[in-house]
Amino acid sequence: MIVERGRYGPFFSYTNKEYDTSGISTVHPKQFRMSAFEITYLLTLSDGEDIDQKVKSICLEQSVELPGALLDSHIEEEVVGDPVSIEKVKEDQFEVVISWPIANLGGEITQFINVLYGNISLKPGIRVTSADWTELSDLFAGPAVGLKEVRNRHQVLDRPLSATALKPVGSTPSELANYCFQFACGGIDIIKDDHGLANQSAAPFGARLKACVSAISKAEEQTGNRASYYPNITASPEEAIERYQMAARRGADGVLLCPHISGLPTMHKLAQMDIDLPIIAHPAFSGQLVMHETNGFTPDFLYGQLWRAFGADFIIYPNKGGRFSFTTEQCKAINGAARTPDSDFKKSFPMPGGGMEIDDLDRWVADYGKDTVFLIGGSLYEHPEGIIKGAQELQDKLTRE
Repeated sequence: MIVERGRYGPFFSYTNKEYDTSGISTVHPKQFRMSAFEITYLLTLSDGEDIDQKVKSICLEQSVELPGALLDSHIEEEVVGDPVSIEKVKEDQFEVVISWPIANLGGEITQFINVLYGNISLKPGIRVTSADWTELSDLFAGPAVGLKEVRNRHQVLDRPLSATALKPVGSTPSELANYCFQFACGGIDIIKDDHGLANQSAAPFGARLKACVSAISKAEEQTGNRASYYPNITASPEEAIERYQMAARRGADGVLLCPHISGLPTMHKLAQMDIDLPIIAHPAFSGQLVMHETNGFTPDFLYGQLWRAFGADFIIYPNKGGRFSFTTEQCKAINGAARTPDSDFKKSFPMPGGGMEIDDLDRWVADYGKDTVFLIGGSLYEHPEGIIKGAQELQDKLTRE
C-alpha cells in the first residue's frame, strides 16, 4: 500500500490515505528548506514500537533533544529533521529517508558525524544505509588522489593491483626491509605496513620507514620495476600528521591509517593537505558499526560511502571466505559504493583482504573486476618456494586477467 502523509499542525501530525499499490509511504517535507542533506535508515521496530513515533524520535534526538511540544515554530521548521519518505520493506522493518538542515552542521565534519549517528547509536533498531552527498560536497573533500591517479602513478591501466603487508610485530627494521625487498623483487605493486606496526621499540617508525624505502629502491635497481611502500601512520591526530609529513619527506609512496583509531576527521585532514600521498584506510576498530543487521551502518555505507567522503584512496575490508564474515553480496556492494561514478568524489580503490589465497584469485578477479587491489599476505609468506616466487605467481595471475 502507499501512504501519503501531509504535515498538519506543529509536529508530525499526519493524516493517512491508503491505496492498494506498492507499499511506499511518501512524506512531504518542508518546501522552503533549500539547503539540506538526506540520510537513509533501515528502522526495525521492537514489540510495541510505532514507526511514526520512532521516526519522530530520531528527528528530535539528532537535532534539538527536546520534546516537540516545547519547540518554537521556527526551531521546529528550521532545525528539526524532516521525514521525506517511509517505505515498509517487511514486517516491522521500514526504509526511512530524513532530511537534515545543512546549517545544523555549522560547517564542521565532526558535527556531521554527530548528526549522522550520535545519540541514536545508543538506541536499538536504527541502521544507516545511505547518504545523499550532493549537498555535502562543499564540506567533504573525498580522496585527494583517487583510483585513476593511483593507476597513472603505477603505470598500470588495465589490470587489478596487488598488495601485501609487512609483518609480524616484533620484527626489526632490517627484517621488515628484507621482506619488503623480496615482495618488491617479486613484483608486488603495493607493500604496506601491517596495521599493528606502530612505533614499537623493535621497529620505530622512523627507522622502519628509512629501511623499507631503501629496500624499495634497491629492488628497483635490480629489477627495473618499482613497488610502492605505505608505512602505517596510525597514532594520535597530531602524531599521525607528523608521520604523514615524514613519510612524504623520506620517499614513501603513500600511507596506511586506521581512521577509527586516529579518527575520521584526521583522515579528512590528511586528504586536504598539500601532500598528495594516497591513504589506505584500514577497518580496525570499526567492526561493531557494521556487524549487526539492525544497528550501525551497512558495510557499503561505512567503507564505500563514508570512508570515500572522508578521503580514503584505498578501502581495506574483510573479504568473504577469509578470517571474517562478510558475504559476497556485501563485498560487491562495498566495491560498488567505492567506485561508483555517480558521486561528487574521486573513486576509491577497494582492497579486499583478510585471509585471501593466491589459488582463489581467479574467482575474486572475475567477481570484483579489474578496478580492485587484492591484499594477500599469509599465502605469500607460506609459499613453498619462498616470498619472491609467491609474489611472482600472484603477479602472473593478475597480468593474465
